[in-house]
Amino acid sequence: MSRAKDALQTYQKYYIDRDYEQLDLFQLLKSEFGISSVIYPGSFVHVSPSFVFQTVTYIDSDKNAKLFFQEEQVQALIQHRKQYKEAPSVTFYGADYSKIHSELIDSCDLLISQYAGFISEACKAYLNIDGLLLVNNSHADAGLAALDKDYKLIATVHRDKGKYRISYSALEAYFVPKGKTSITRESLHGLGRGVGYTKTAPLYIFRRVS
Repeated sequence: MSRAKDALQTYQKYYIDRDYEQLDLFQLLKSEFGISSVIYPGSFVHVSPSFVFQTVTYIDSDKNAKLFFQEEQVQALIQHRKQYKEAPSVTFYGADYSKIHSELIDSCDLLISQYAGFISEACKAYLNIDGLLLVNNSHADAGLAALDKDYKLIATVHRDKGKYRISYSALEAYFVPKGKTSITRESLHGLGRGVGYTKTAPLYIFRRVS
C-alpha cells in the first residue's frame, strides 16, 4: 500500500467511518459567526475544517499526523471537497501545541479543542479578542475555560438525530459541580479529565473577552 493511500485510509477510518467529520457543525459555525480563520491544536488528521474554512492551521506532534500532512493526496482531498471558491490555505506545524509560535498570536477567529488536553489555556494567545473557542470536556478543557476570566460561555452544541444544533439558553445551568465538589484550575490539571457537573453538553462555545 502506498503511503498516500494509507493517509487517506487513516482519515476514512477515524472520521468518515466513525461519522465524526463534523462537517455540518463547521458549516453551522461559519454561518452563525462568520468565521474565516481557524487553528486546530491536537488535530491528528481531522482535516474536515478545511472543507468549510479557507484558512486553517493544524498543530500536532503525532508522527502519523506529520506523515499525513506531507502527502499531496491530502491537499487533493481538501481541494476536491472544499465548499468555497478560494484556494485552500492549509498550514501544519508538526510540534507540541504548548510551544507557542509567535507568528500565530492573535491570528484566528476559532480555536478548536477536542480530545487533546488543555488547549484553551496553552493556545489562548492564538485566539483574537472576540474569537471563539469550540471545546469539549473529555480532558476537562471546557471546565478549565469555564473558570478562566478571559472566556465567556456563549452557547452549547448538541447533536440530535445526527445533526448538530447550537443552543443559547440556560447557560447558567452548566459547569455547576455535582454535590460539594470544589473545582479549581489546579484540580483539573491534576485530574486531566472531565468531572461531574449537574448539566452537560457534547461541546461548548466560549468567546474570548480579554
